[in-house]
Amino acid sequence: MSDTNSLIDLSVERLGKFLGRPFTEAELDKPYDELGADSMDMVVLAFELEKHLGQRIEPELFLQHPTIRLALDDLNTR
Repeated sequence: MSDTNSLIDLSVERLGKFLGRPFTEAELDKPYDELGADSMDMVVLAFELEKHLGQRIEPELFLQHPTIRLALDDLNTR
């Protein structure tokens, strides 16, 4: 598995692109509804992480956790 920092860096970079604005690491701790991200953004993020890790990641991972950071922490322990 990849280290947590690389998952965080990739997620921050991709979410900034998806949302069309600077996205900070601190925002990974906010609930999804405060981010301005929608379910399609989470599907695309799962796909981007999947490419990075070389393993299947179900988009539902993000629905199982209240924040992106908690989802990434879970992913890193798998």
